[in-house]
Amino acid sequence: MMICIVTGAQELRRYSKELKHADELMIPKNTENAKMMGTFLLVVHLTVLVAVLATIDQNSNGFFDYLEVIFSLFFDYMLTLQFAVLELEMWMRFCSLNARLQEAVPVRLTPLSREAASQLTSPCRLRQLLEAYTSLCRGAKHLQNHFGAPVAASVAQSVWCSTCSAYEVLLIQLRPQWARKLPLSPSVCNSLMFLGSHWLRLTTLALSCTAVEHAATTTGELLLSASVTSEGRCAELESFLPFVIHGPRLRFSAAGFFTVDRHLLVSALAIVVTYVVILGQLTPIQ
Repeated sequence: MMICIVTGAQELRRYSKELKHADELMIPKNTENAKMMGTFLLVVHLTVLVAVLATIDQNSNGFFDYLEVIFSLFFDYMLTLQFAVLELEMWMRFCSLNARLQEAVPVRLTPLSREAASQLTSPCRLRQLLEAYTSLCRGAKHLQNHFGAPVAASVAQSVWCSTCSAYEVLLIQLRPQWARKLPLSPSVCNSLMFLGSHWLRLTTLALSCTAVEHAATTTGELLLSASVTSEGRCAELESFLPFVIHGPRLRFSAAGFFTVDRHLLVSALAIVVTYVVILGQLTPIQ
């Protein structure tokens, strides 16, 4: 686990305990895919960070301003990567839980599958998987409590900076003589790199949360299918179904302001396009 870069690590410790408890209840499957995805995210973010810094005109900015930009970008990327890695850990465990449920209870409703369900389904084993599901849901809650406000601030900053970067590109086209007054570097390349970096952060946050939400939804669907397959013979499963059906859907809320998922990307794009169009109409054409 990466070093915590926001204050108050109590929720992270609780999150780690819940994941360890889930690991004790089930043996996780191969984690190489999750590790490869984490490494891929790290490489992509570092590459974009280097590209952004390389396009900054150091001659038009002071040394301390340049260091301030480096520190700000590094802090933002570390926050995004830490959150994405923790989400990937939870996603990997939900995927492992789904695989165990499919092994424990066949899903297809055929005579052979029903007979296999009555023979292979162990109440003790199924109870462990249900407890693991509960632990993962509690872990998601702790992760939300810890990262809710930082993620909300990060998304707001990304949307605001994306709007500014997109307007800078438009401004260079409409009023080239104003380009020298732009911050950091009066170039389209630098503005586009900043725009791409902010959208990379938004995409990473949104897709990581969507992956966990989709895996948790799949778990609920498997439990419902297992309930039909078992034909009411498993008391542990029947007693747990109300929690799955009527319980709150697993979603990541950014401090209660909005939900972080794929719809966030559409909303952010609509906001950026709307404000860029408005600013473009207010900008005099040369």
